[in-house]
Amino acid sequence: MMQRFFCRCRYLCECVRLRARLKSKWELARLEFYSLFYNVFIDKSTIIDAALEPIYWFVDTFAKYLGPAMVALVIVLTLSVVVIFYIFIIPFTLLQGFYLTLFHLLFGHWLLIMIVFNYFMGVFTHPGRPPQGMLPEVVSMCKKCIAPKPPRTHHCSVCNMCVLKMDHHCRIILQMFSLFSPY
Repeated sequence: MMQRFFCRCRYLCECVRLRARLKSKWELARLEFYSLFYNVFIDKSTIIDAALEPIYWFVDTFAKYLGPAMVALVIVLTLSVVVIFYIFIIPFTLLQGFYLTLFHLLFGHWLLIMIVFNYFMGVFTHPGRPPQGMLPEVVSMCKKCIAPKPPRTHHCSVCNMCVLKMDHHCRIILQMFSLFSPY
């Protein structure tokens, strides 16, 4: 009987010690978590930025591969619209009348020519480099190109060159919106 009592007491003491150890470990883990991740200045946009960081890394790392993929996607989508136009819309409008078919053909081809022309102008127009030689006004030196920069000239990290009046590098058309952009 006494032996059972001492076993139970020892078991209870071990449970209390184990519970105290687990509680202290839990408090320590919670303190470490809060010290690493808690910030009084954190808000919703900071959490969203932190959650989207892997996507930003992917886009920055594989930007040179995303551009040609986007160009191919634009070509495939444009071709699919043309195929749908000729397979579905033209036969339907032929049943409605000649003038409606003529209108759809003229307007559809005009839209297609405008889309293709503007897309290729955006892709193949050079963004504009700073002139070489003497510059009338130099604001600073580019740390990447080691060259003088006129006002509003920025270095594009994707193309690895300085661009006059650079707005941003568009990964869909593989080009920068800048001084000579048609848009």
